[in-house]
Amino acid sequence: MVLVDNTVLSNFAKVEKLYLLEEIFDEVCMTSQVLEEFKFGIKRGVLPDIKPKFKVLALKEEEMELYEGLRTRLGKGEASSIAVAKFRKMTLLTDDLDARKVANIIGIPVSGTVGVLTLCVKRGMLSKEQGNEILKNMILKGFYSPVESLDEVM
Repeated sequence: MVLVDNTVLSNFAKVEKLYLLEEIFDEVCMTSQVLEEFKFGIKRGVLPDIKPKFKVLALKEEEMELYEGLRTRLGKGEASSIAVAKFRKMTLLTDDLDARKVANIIGIPVSGTVGVLTLCVKRGMLSKEQGNEILKNMILKGFYSPVESLDEVM
């Protein structure tokens, strides 16, 4: 089970590849705050008008304190995702550098868009060429990727 934030969710949605997240992981979840951010992106016209089929999680009482503390330096989606991932022992999928730093400090396993594409190639869901084409399209649609090609990380 993984928790996806809006950065990774948006990258896959923009290239119409959300199904890859569904296929590569047993269960994909997001917080209600991430869904709110995603819907705002649709309203602004920067995201396609689709509804992700992922399970939406609400913050539990014990997660609220960490969430509130993280809100001083992170957005709602990132802060809620970190709080839920920490307390529910989940892997977090995010490309947000600040969120990744915080997650690493408090011991949350983290991956991101490039990691998911790499995993899809390693598991035979995509060829390396297909993975690179998807990455290229994500970059064209605004993803600030740390690599230009999956060859750099494989």
